[in-house]
Amino acid sequence: MGTSKNAANAARRLWKSIVTPGFLRVGGRSTPLLLWISIAMAGCSEKLLFQEMPLGLKADIELTADTGKREKPVHSLKQINLLFFGYTRCPDFCPMTLHKIKSAVEGDTALQQKLSLLFISVDVQNEKAADLKSYLQVFPYARGFTGSRDDIAAVEKAFGAYSKEDQGKLSHSLYLYLLNREGKVIYLLRHDDPVKKIRQALKQATE
Repeated sequence: MGTSKNAANAARRLWKSIVTPGFLRVGGRSTPLLLWISIAMAGCSEKLLFQEMPLGLKADIELTADTGKREKPVHSLKQINLLFFGYTRCPDFCPMTLHKIKSAVEGDTALQQKLSLLFISVDVQNEKAADLKSYLQVFPYARGFTGSRDDIAAVEKAFGAYSKEDQGKLSHSLYLYLLNREGKVIYLLRHDDPVKKIRQALKQATE
């Protein structure tokens, strides 16, 4: 009995030596206990953290659509939306990104019906509506848009994006923006994110 009591007291003293109110002492340093809990929870959580950002489609932005007509991209928004900047002659990022998106929703008709993919071409000198229509024809959930340099600059500003031409070569932002119904950015997907993560983001956005 005395041995059990002594062991319990020793355990309490040990816990007090490493924990003080609100802090966990490790290696001689005190770290906020909530921080350790959040780190542990982050490791356990499978959900992506969605948060509305001060970026997104503005209601008054009007571009030249793949129909050849001037349209407001916000009218093409659905429950879940992906937007990215590129151009139809892009040799790498654009076709790779489109392939990833196609793979992420392939075989999931319900997900495709809730999705709108907005492709904003930054090739203002060469891009035509017919180019966009042809480029996106195998993606029934996609719409293509382009416009003047000022048109595209306005969209880029709304997304904190960029594009520039250097010696005939175009470079542009590589993020894939996840938007809500209102056109606000809620998550940024990197150009090197795998198909699995893109699908996870889309599925989670429908919940």
